[in-house]
Amino acid sequence: MVSLEPIWHRARLDLTLTGEHGEPDIYLCEHSIRVAQGALKIARLPDIASQGPDEAAVVAAGLYHEAGWIVRLRNGEAQRSDILIRPTPENHREQGADWMEKSLSELLLGPSLEKAAEAIRTLNDREVASLEGQIVTEADNLDEFGVIALWPAVRRGALEGKGVRTVIDTWKRRKEYQFWTARLNDSFRFAAVREVARARLAKLERVMVELEEQLQNDDVLADVHEMKPVS
Repeated sequence: MVSLEPIWHRARLDLTLTGEHGEPDIYLCEHSIRVAQGALKIARLPDIASQGPDEAAVVAAGLYHEAGWIVRLRNGEAQRSDILIRPTPENHREQGADWMEKSLSELLLGPSLEKAAEAIRTLNDREVASLEGQIVTEADNLDEFGVIALWPAVRRGALEGKGVRTVIDTWKRRKEYQFWTARLNDSFRFAAVREVARARLAKLERVMVELEEQLQNDDVLADVHEMKPVS
């Protein structure tokens, strides 16, 4: 069995960027690790594990599924503030898969490396053929559900000079137009993962209600019209 630890270690080095003052920028790396961890756990669900997924390929594909950003940054085609925010070109997955194949060529056996590359290249396909590709796709989709999804939403708002109200209003519009219902139906082939997404979505909705309440100070019980000035 292939040791996964060297793959995790290499990915952390490959995907951790450097900030303006030399500080580590882990935004892309953290997302990638989260997806890879989720993909590995999905692969180990009983119904899915019985199909014999290649765990090494699943981890590698999860870690490098957004590695195209690194290539674009190195080529001067993107900025750090674009990562996971701006649209990506059609060859984004191809760039990431190519780079992963080079970076992990000495750490991952040929068949597993090929499966990982195929998984990355097919992530944007309507019908993902390979089991490993579907597992990583669902892990990536799952990362858009739940409270964790607030982090990129807040980051986008901060970069665009917008406030908390924008995050709340976007959530409300998506809910009004049944966006999340459609995403639940379209994004998950595995029933167990869909149920996790549904549970995360319910938790996020509770957080959004609380967020709006605090934004408007609705949790402050005192009536400001009856408050006496401090002498």
